[in-house]
Amino acid sequence: MGKPAIAIILFILLADGAFAAEPVDFSRDVLPILSDNCLQCHGPDQKSREADLRLDEKDSTLRTKEPIVVPGQSGKSELFRRLITTDSDEVMPPADSPRKLTAQQIDVLKRWIDEGATWGKHWAFVAPKRPALPAVQKEDWVRNPIDRFVLARLQREKLSPSPMTRRETLIRRVTLDLTGLPPTPEEVAAFLADKSPGAYERVVDRLLKSSRFGERMVWDWLDAARYADTNGYQGDPTRTMYFWRDWVISALNGNMPFDQFTIEQLAGDLLANPSQDQLIATGFHRNHMINGEGGRIAEESRVDYVQDRVETTGTVWMGLTFNCCRCHDHKYDPFLQKEYYQISAYFNSVDETGRNDAGGLANPIIRLSSPKQKQQLQKLRTAEAEANKKRDEVIKQARTRLDDAKKVDADPQVVAAKKEAEAAKKKREGYERSFSRTMVMRDRAKPRDTFMLVRGAYNKYGDKVTHGVPATLPPLADGAPANRLALANWLVDPAHPLTARVTVNRFWQMFFGVGLVKTTENFGLQGDTPSHPQLLDWLATEFISPTVAQPSVKNSHADNAWNVKHMLRLIVTSATYRQSSIVKPALVERDPENRLLARGSRFRLPSWMIRDQALAASGLLVEKVGGPPVKGYQPTGIWEEATFGKIRYQQDKGEALYRRSLYQFWRRIVGPTIFFDVARRQTCEVKVARTNTPLHALVTLNDVTYVEAARALAQRILLTPDQSDAARIAEAFRRLTAREPKPLELAVFTGRLKTLREHYKNDPAAAKKLIAVGESKPDEELDATEVAAFTGITTIILNLDETITKE
Repeated sequence: MGKPAIAIILFILLADGAFAAEPVDFSRDVLPILSDNCLQCHGPDQKSREADLRLDEKDSTLRTKEPIVVPGQSGKSELFRRLITTDSDEVMPPADSPRKLTAQQIDVLKRWIDEGATWGKHWAFVAPKRPALPAVQKEDWVRNPIDRFVLARLQREKLSPSPMTRRETLIRRVTLDLTGLPPTPEEVAAFLADKSPGAYERVVDRLLKSSRFGERMVWDWLDAARYADTNGYQGDPTRTMYFWRDWVISALNGNMPFDQFTIEQLAGDLLANPSQDQLIATGFHRNHMINGEGGRIAEESRVDYVQDRVETTGTVWMGLTFNCCRCHDHKYDPFLQKEYYQISAYFNSVDETGRNDAGGLANPIIRLSSPKQKQQLQKLRTAEAEANKKRDEVIKQARTRLDDAKKVDADPQVVAAKKEAEAAKKKREGYERSFSRTMVMRDRAKPRDTFMLVRGAYNKYGDKVTHGVPATLPPLADGAPANRLALANWLVDPAHPLTARVTVNRFWQMFFGVGLVKTTENFGLQGDTPSHPQLLDWLATEFISPTVAQPSVKNSHADNAWNVKHMLRLIVTSATYRQSSIVKPALVERDPENRLLARGSRFRLPSWMIRDQALAASGLLVEKVGGPPVKGYQPTGIWEEATFGKIRYQQDKGEALYRRSLYQFWRRIVGPTIFFDVARRQTCEVKVARTNTPLHALVTLNDVTYVEAARALAQRILLTPDQSDAARIAEAFRRLTAREPKPLELAVFTGRLKTLREHYKNDPAAAKKLIAVGESKPDEELDATEVAAFTGITTIILNLDETITKE
């Protein structure tokens, strides 16, 4: 017997007593081991399955003839024997496989068998049930039910939560989280002065009611929806989809229930008498890239769009990797290729051809009109109808007077009436052409047949399929129609195990930097298990059916169901959220990723938020909500290089340069150059990487936006009368960090200011060059040397780790 086998057996013998206290759970403990090591060859994918064995199904594993597992008897179970054998021809995973089970994993499987091999579904495919609130020792720490689950886990781990963070840090944290902008010094001062109960909750309520809230929340949805202002691919023509973006902002600010938010985006056109806004909402599934390149086969493109919608729907609402089923059954999750195409049937009858047939847009398209435009259009239609009626009457009268048709056509009254009718028509058509257009969803009158596609190829038809959903998940409602509205209603059915979990997990990720399920995009067997399973289920059930009273955040549902602001308020008012992020070495060693939530999360702000923060603190920010995208500062030649000189970047002027980042024009083949670590907006992304390279600092130190913001902030503090250098530095510091600088920090800044003054006094040309950066004009009443010197200071403050980090 080899040494590895002896080690495994010794571990198992020693472990028998050590782990006896907690029974093995199939979903939590066993299935992840099987998924990582066995299911590629013994899983859902029939074509790659070996030995006709499927280890994720009870009937296959516990089959009567030659069972792989004998419940209660690991010694008689072929599965366990194959794991510990030293025979290289029989050991599993095979000897030449890179997959190897650890001794601890083998012990888990042994104990599971000996405990009776109790079966179960993958946790994410079972509808959440509201768990009982756990009892905890430190009741005074708990502010709402979230804290009970977090504290119970910490107590099991023999850890304590961190103390509440400083109030200055807390108001900055929550203001950035809920609005994407820093608090003003006045807002910070008011909060610090308010010692009454509920002061923090009142701040949260104010932020949730702000129009800035929707502008912050929309960013993550734009990433998920693959929103951009161009079509992508080599030509990358411009499109007009910003009406959909503005609809999302409005829906979020209005606290539209998430089930309605879902239905209107997936099937707003199928509602009874849909409004213009409900049609605009369906632009969610028109945000995909459109291929208009020469030589492209239209049907191939159309099929690409259908598949994109299937996979985006799977990721956004269910956290599933449906793309794995495009060509074959899923390797790990219990989803068949047939089921992928059953879902695709819901999107296969959109009235589209695959051609880029309207400039940067592709049908279906609607023309948009304001109430005033609708009134004017109705007047023009009435005038056209009256002109047509008059023309017909004149022709009728002429026919009674004249017996020759040629004479009728030449009759002056007839000619005049026809001209008048034609003029009315052209006037109406011209007015309609002036309306903006946007892409929407609309189905064909006659649905297309849907077929499985062999290896996903658009023109290789397999079996014909009908509309349907995966058998692993709950069935459609009885009598559900075969359309997108039925699919949308199925997704937001309270019995659906995934939608609420996946959504609240993204909320959690937004505030803590990582979700309770770390793999936000994958709730399947290859995804991570939740760090706090009961908390996730409590949040999901609370989202569907609220029980915690929060009168300040009601929505339009009578029972307050699917209330987004309710969930966000619960999270940010919890004691868990309010913890200090100061790190203790022992805690970092124990929990480097803060998965136990024993401290506040600390991570760099998204690059778009860093830009907005700089504009807000400097006073340059233009707070106008919605409208067409804008083209801010960008180095020359970027678009030209990416488009072989075909498209030139034309920078905007004036207030457009200072709009919030979400309004920046987004070209798919090369996004806004001022951003880093952002989604590419080519396909659905629900989690973006967070990296750390010198390139980031090069942007925040040198890009025109930041240099101009530093100068504007310098002017802002210089224009405050009767202040010392230290007071001015402290004001700039407060605007960006929300706290007062420490004496040592002030000493460093004032020392640096002295050096900068001397430098620019000796080089006035350099001072003038620095303060001339950007479109906004320097204040000529201020001394250029002073402005330049303070610009150096504000540049440092803008780039402090504390400034670009959510503490």
